[in-house]
Amino acid sequence: TNALLEHCHSHRYPDDKPFVEVYDELTKTYEAVLPQVGGLTSGLISKALLHRMFRNCEGTEDNLINLSMDLNGNPTSEMGHLMVRLASCPEIQETRTSDEFLKKLKEGSFSQEFTSLYSDYLKRFGCRGAREIDVATPRMSEKQDELFDTLKQIDIKNNQIINVRERRDKAYQELLSLAREIGKEKSFVHHASVMQGVLGYREHPKYMLVVVTDACRRHALQVAKVFVAKGRLENEDQIFSLTMDQISNAQKDEAIDLLSLVRANLKPVEEVGHVKNWPVLIDSRGKIIRGKREITEEEKNKEGLLIGDPISPGAGVVRGRAKVLMDPYEKPLEAGEILVARFTEPSWTPLFINAGGVIMEIGGPMQHGAIIAREYGIPCVSGIDNATKLVKDGDLLELDGSAGTVQIIRDDCDMNVVSSGSK
Repeated sequence: TNALLEHCHSHRYPDDKPFVEVYDELTKTYEAVLPQVGGLTSGLISKALLHRMFRNCEGTEDNLINLSMDLNGNPTSEMGHLMVRLASCPEIQETRTSDEFLKKLKEGSFSQEFTSLYSDYLKRFGCRGAREIDVATPRMSEKQDELFDTLKQIDIKNNQIINVRERRDKAYQELLSLAREIGKEKSFVHHASVMQGVLGYREHPKYMLVVVTDACRRHALQVAKVFVAKGRLENEDQIFSLTMDQISNAQKDEAIDLLSLVRANLKPVEEVGHVKNWPVLIDSRGKIIRGKREITEEEKNKEGLLIGDPISPGAGVVRGRAKVLMDPYEKPLEAGEILVARFTEPSWTPLFINAGGVIMEIGGPMQHGAIIAREYGIPCVSGIDNATKLVKDGDLLELDGSAGTVQIIRDDCDMNVVSSGSK
């Protein structure tokens, strides 16, 4: 992965090299790394054996879940840790605005230590962003003003990065003590070590794909500058409305009318531009399938109860004020607030550092938001239709990540976090 990262950052292709050839080269570099993913099998086996080891021991399920949080090698988790380190630096704490930050960064006014740390962050994670597997989407490295604003919002004294380490260490010690009692101490230490050291790399194939996509984007923009300078495109972003073959052919033939191709390619998109929320399920004949959740009479009669899917079991029950977001940078998420969104993706990861809980309309256990919620030990519920409309900013919520329920509490109540298994 480090070799791929280095290649994508250090290698600059000539402007006139056909885009298709650049894409093929980058793709082959990515494919060469994929066979190593097979090593994850040992981590999966150790995880299964740990669950089998304690299958007859009551009350261990939550600790086993907590043990799989914050694993080594998980790039998204590493990004969160690095963001907390950056947010803790005086250069972030003592700088008031993004304009001031960018000005000082350009002037080289910051310490060498911070500059090195910040550069490392951009090299490793500047490729990430909203809809990051879409080559047309701007990356975090292109929006450093927003990155600064996000770092300023992180509560450096009380955040999920700090909390999840404490919870994982506590789970390890309790399971180790139990393993001694049942004569499995040596086996537990081995399998816990393998799981911690290996399983986090399960996110590397996706991360590496994002690195390659970013490299493709940078080359596309490089080619687009040439097209714009020659008057063949009106702006650089229009290159993402062309196919790879169209770009490559246009590099060889200046007679090709690129703007006509852009208009033709965008016509089907414009025809469905009025659709705001696409159906979750459509069958092969085009029928839209809308699921209906089964609920008990008791649940039906309980005012303010929203029922979804338990995504982060073992993370406990939490109370907090709601913050409804349709975009990760729409407004600040304060420490302890419960994030309510249609769905999340890697560009939302920084918000999870402050989040007390997460509620989503779309996504199952393998959706990005679900994975990060488990990594950070945050209660999370998904599959609640229209959650972003039913819940309002400032609503007091009680979220149970194990039961998959969200209770909207209308009157003023104690805002303290409630531990797992208690109310």
